[in-house]
Amino acid sequence: MGTLLDPLDADAYVHRLELVLAGTRLGLWDWNPQTDEVIFDERWADMLGHTLDEIPFTLESWSSRVHPDDLPACYADIRAHMEGRTPFYENVPRMRHKSGRWVHILDRGRIVERDPIGRPIRFTGSHTDISAQREAEAAALELARGRTRFLATISHEIRTPMHGVLGLLEEVLCGELSADQRNLVELVQRSCLNLTTLINDVLDFTRASEGKLQVTSAPFDLRAIVLETRALFRARAAAKGLTLTYALAPGLGDWVQGDGARVRQSLVNLIHNAVKFTARGEVRVSVARVGDEIRFAVADTGPGIADLDRIFHPYEQEETGVAHGGAGLGLAIVRQLVEAMGGAIAVESDLGSGSTFTVRLPLPTTSPPMVVVDAAVEVPQLRVLITDDDVINQLVARALLERGGHDVTAVNTGLEAVSELSVHDYDVVLMDLNMPELNGDLALSLLRARGIRVPVIATTADASSETRSRRLGAGFSAFLSKPFNRAELTQALITALRA
Repeated sequence: MGTLLDPLDADAYVHRLELVLAGTRLGLWDWNPQTDEVIFDERWADMLGHTLDEIPFTLESWSSRVHPDDLPACYADIRAHMEGRTPFYENVPRMRHKSGRWVHILDRGRIVERDPIGRPIRFTGSHTDISAQREAEAAALELARGRTRFLATISHEIRTPMHGVLGLLEEVLCGELSADQRNLVELVQRSCLNLTTLINDVLDFTRASEGKLQVTSAPFDLRAIVLETRALFRARAAAKGLTLTYALAPGLGDWVQGDGARVRQSLVNLIHNAVKFTARGEVRVSVARVGDEIRFAVADTGPGIADLDRIFHPYEQEETGVAHGGAGLGLAIVRQLVEAMGGAIAVESDLGSGSTFTVRLPLPTTSPPMVVVDAAVEVPQLRVLITDDDVINQLVARALLERGGHDVTAVNTGLEAVSELSVHDYDVVLMDLNMPELNGDLALSLLRARGIRVPVIATTADASSETRSRRLGAGFSAFLSKPFNRAELTQALITALRA
């Protein structure tokens, strides 16, 4: 058979190969593992700032220039390929340039010849300088870290005054109000809760984008979480004239194993969207079990969705001709949360008739924990020390506690708390983590060093699960993220007293 092109002679082939190597900027090496003789080409030497006549053709010319911290991993990968455990050798060591700086080298190779008894006698490969790529990756990572730090700071700065606003609103709602006044205050309260949800969504989306979204697994009361969402959205749906219905199939199992907080967050986002985008009709929430899987469905009679893919993209919202507000993060976060929990989300929609979002999550039934915190349990009258440098947060915590019949004292700093607890007995301490002079962590350490064993509840505007886990592991008896309400405070008190 003929060929489309005339066969290349040896000189033409070599010339073409040289052009390819020059274009791809590859430096070549050819190593005999039995003699440690290595042949390098000019590009290999030039990559490290040398001319070829400055490089002895020995393995040491390579190994002496690899960063000492990276050399063991290189040898391990070389050994793995020689023993047939990998199809080729690849590593990215740092190598010392003639100027003294370190360059990142993509080092790849393969055994191409063995002797009659199977020993490698020819190991060939290439070097590629990827320093610019690594520097760009490092800059992008630092940018992402800076964004995370910025968002965490902004979150803290917003959540702290929001705690004061929501706490004071709760106190106002406990007083005597006319119907119109109560409606106005509840409207402000819902707006504040929406803002808090938006802050949480932005932070969670940032964590998910950086691969830092954490999912836990513990027993939780599935039925209680589902019914909690009904209580949360009943008034909002009624205000729009919508019917909110729930259907919980038999055999769900009250206690399941999974991340209850993330399940609740996913449901809240889905129901919130359904209520927000539905102008008339109803929102239906149904929950059923199929084996170890729980299936949630949130259906509405809203306008329907034209582009089913776009709605899961961040910062995107379906165009309905009506301004609904929000950052367009809710569904993107739900998908990230569901997938992080090992589940899946799907949507069906008919324009003009409504949409149904279905979530499948692996939530096997389990036994309840040994101790179940119940906010309905009556808490005995306690002597409580509030430690917080924010006067409004002190006022909110004091009002919530005193309404429960507790005896309350407040101080402004960790040092004042340590001094107060050194001379007076308290049943429990609310300790803000971010205070000047002596923060909550250091104050707790100093208390324990002095033998003061009073239960201490960590309070902070940082709502991340990482912060919660870290503080509980460091010896705090309970954790409260701001803003918190009376029920959450009661649960924290019970948890702290039982710790």
